[in-house]
Amino acid sequence: MAAMTKLDGLAPKFRVRVEAALDAMAQDAELKRLDVQKIIVVEGLRTLATQIAYYCRGRMKNSADVKAIFAAAGLWALTDKEAVTPSTWTLKSRHLEGKAVDLAPSRDGKTIWWDAPETVWARMGAIGQSHGLEWGGAWPDKHDLPHFEEPE
Repeated sequence: MAAMTKLDGLAPKFRVRVEAALDAMAQDAELKRLDVQKIIVVEGLRTLATQIAYYCRGRMKNSADVKAIFAAAGLWALTDKEAVTPSTWTLKSRHLEGKAVDLAPSRDGKTIWWDAPETVWARMGAIGQSHGLEWGGAWPDKHDLPHFEEPE
């Protein structure tokens, strides 16, 4: 039996686009020049419990309650700062439909490079868009640099 991946559960046509974008990112000379060794799939299909936990971040006043909701959803232990930092603005994420994925650069192939320069994120976004993906970094009101989704 094949090992599960974070791409499992994605809508089939969307997954094909994501895989093509990931292949292009892996081969991209500009990303390599910018010190990106690998693109990490952070998250694909999300459960409702996970989405609710993310939505509670930054909205609930008691960080202990947010931490308890994260634990109940089977997520990582939050710091107090993470508990009060918003991470999503909706309960109706395309992740719930398997039509969104979060991708992030890595310089060592294992650790996410969250504070990568804007040029890295912009290059990833351009590659994703060239494969028919909508990039959250191009949204006019809220930028979500790791987020790619199937256009509506």
